[in-house]
Amino acid sequence: MTGSSGIRDRPWEPVVWPANAEAAGVLREWLRDPDETLYAVDQDFRGADLSGADFSEAWLTGSDFSAATLRNAVLYRSHCEDADFHDADLECVDLVKAGIDRANFSGSRMPGANLRRVECMGTSFAQADMRRATLGDAIFIRCDMNGIDLRGSVANMTSFSAVEFTNAKVEGMTGTVMGSLLVHGDDEATELTEVEMERWLRRHGADVSVMD
Repeated sequence: MTGSSGIRDRPWEPVVWPANAEAAGVLREWLRDPDETLYAVDQDFRGADLSGADFSEAWLTGSDFSAATLRNAVLYRSHCEDADFHDADLECVDLVKAGIDRANFSGSRMPGANLRRVECMGTSFAQADMRRATLGDAIFIRCDMNGIDLRGSVANMTSFSAVEFTNAKVEGMTGTVMGSLLVHGDDEATELTEVEMERWLRRHGADVSVMD
């Protein structure tokens, strides 16, 4: 599972290696045979530049990618439960079918990210930049999307269940969604379902239909 460095036939390697020796060693070992599954559980990748990596089906559970760069990285079907991506650069990352329960994407840059068919519970996307993201058939359960930027994103049968959505930016968001959102006022939270949810989204600039 080699990625592209932009130079034909050159094997992928990190633009910037992890400073943590153990994490760097795990990557070096995997790169000896990158067609094998990467096992990098509870590793410290903080500050590394892993742009263009193909981590399909990798085990990244509990690893720390905070302030790392993974532009155009492929994490298809990867296991990212409890991983920390806060303040990471994940522009155009492929997270299709990835496991991201309880992961932390707060403050991350994720414009153009592909989250099709993601199913996640308790995941934080607070203040994340997810403009133009693809959310088709994704399921978000009790996730924190406070202050998320979803402008220009595309939803298709996207399911939200008790998702914190206060201060979310949705102008230009299109598609179909279902479920419920929570928005906080001065003193209390309001749960939005069906008609109220669609009204709130459209009032904030989205062209989204809410399904029963």
